[in-house]
Amino acid sequence: MLKIPFSRSYILWPATFLVLLMLTTVGVVAFPKMPTESGDALKISPIQSGEDLPDGFTLYQGLSQHGIEIESITPASGSLVVKLHSPRQQHLAQETLKTLLPGGYSIQPFNSAHSQSWASKVTRDQSKVG
Repeated sequence: MLKIPFSRSYILWPATFLVLLMLTTVGVVAFPKMPTESGDALKISPIQSGEDLPDGFTLYQGLSQHGIEIESITPASGSLVVKLHSPRQQHLAQETLKTLLPGGYSIQPFNSAHSQSWASKVTRDQSKVG
């Protein structure tokens, strides 16, 4: 008769692996539902349709001169989205943009749903995953 020595490592390693697998699964399922940090972007739109968007480089220079750190300035459906380095600079950036731009532009906070669109696609139809 073959005797298999019984030790804690025979149970400990599979149990550890199982716990890590469960934590990973919970993290992947819960991650898309986590709230995103909002308030780190501004949307600049012309008030009247047909007006041109302001020059992004000029905006970048003007905001940088006032100590506002910018991650990016990108066009998005007839407007410019200015993504700031930190949400704390949003109010200062808004006031600075009001002085830099003529009166024909609307400056509003922008909450990007695009940053987690990949997560919503994965959770929407989980039968296609894997």
